[in-house]
Amino acid sequence: MIEWGEPSHGLRFGLSAPKEPEAGGSVVLTLHVENVGEAKQMVFGFQPAYPRSLRVSPPKRDRDWIRISFGDTRVLHSLDAFMTIAPGERIETSLDLSFAFDRRGAGRWQLAFAYDPVRAMGRFRPYLPNAPVPTPIITLDVAHPHALDEVGIAADDEQGLDEALLRGSDRLLEALEGRGEAGAAFAARRVARLLAPSSESTIGWRALDALSLMGESGLQAIRQAREHLPHAALAMAFAEEWLAHRLNHPAPQHHLPFLQTLKRVIDEPGHRGNFLMTWTSTDSAIHGLRKIQVLGDGDTIVTIRPPTQDVPISRRSRLAPMEMQALCEMLLYGCVWLLRPLREIALPDEPRPTLELQLALGDPFSRYVAMWNGEWRLGPGAPLAEMLDRLCRERS
Repeated sequence: MIEWGEPSHGLRFGLSAPKEPEAGGSVVLTLHVENVGEAKQMVFGFQPAYPRSLRVSPPKRDRDWIRISFGDTRVLHSLDAFMTIAPGERIETSLDLSFAFDRRGAGRWQLAFAYDPVRAMGRFRPYLPNAPVPTPIITLDVAHPHALDEVGIAADDEQGLDEALLRGSDRLLEALEGRGEAGAAFAARRVARLLAPSSESTIGWRALDALSLMGESGLQAIRQAREHLPHAALAMAFAEEWLAHRLNHPAPQHHLPFLQTLKRVIDEPGHRGNFLMTWTSTDSAIHGLRKIQVLGDGDTIVTIRPPTQDVPISRRSRLAPMEMQALCEMLLYGCVWLLRPLREIALPDEPRPTLELQLALGDPFSRYVAMWNGEWRLGPGAPLAEMLDRLCRERS
């Protein structure tokens, strides 16, 4: 059922809630807009081919409800960001609030959507209300996950384990293993938070690390959780591949050419003739440029451009044989063939370090990884990123 708000400037907005949403599961609302006026309108956020973000603002002193809006009001958007809605026409879009309600947990929540003014390039005028146009305030009852109820993890237990994850408690693994399959099931659901921005993703990475120490039960828990968390498909797929690797399962067939060549490069230095690695930790006007390139014979080029300068400075040097060997081994330890970006949204001004690696000629033997800075620093690629940053500093 759609709950409609009052019309404003020819449009009215409505919300429809999902049936029986669960904390940590898929919580997807449907936002509707209908043109009840006499002129065409151009609205933002309903174009499926154009990326957009959501802003979920918690209750405040002046309102006791959760405010949902499109978080894209500070930039100019091109024409293809908007959809034209004719008089009498109705369109809809999905609002995926899964991670917001994963953090809030089970409970009864009041919320509404507000359409904030979104700016456009050029001379065309999109729908710009004089004031935000909210939908009615609706009530969303979010249940405790049935999957956790079935294995005996109550809401109080869930809160205690969440606090242990957030603190990085040295008793975390003991607390999870003490609950057997229930502890593994809880940790597997928290892996979904790898897709959350800022410190929220820390919980996901710590949960993944704990599962890797739980052996086959951790991998099995991830496989079971994937069925209940479709909104976190990227995170769960990565977790399954990572845990399988940690448990020495055979690598997927499409990774074998790269993996076998990487091991050969480590064991046989004479086969590094086509080796080329480029690590770019920052490349922007705000952060400047920091880049290191390493060739197979150890030749190294570091390029630096501080944010206050326009012209970069380069310096050449050479890695010692043992340093080159350590770098190649770190590429293997860091599982560069598995690393990939998971988050769609960055923090404000968050760098996106990139790693380009060529082991031999041809696509099967190269990799390009561009992940947000938080994904590099908190995930399995952290030791590799730290090593490359150190090399860049020492040789600049």
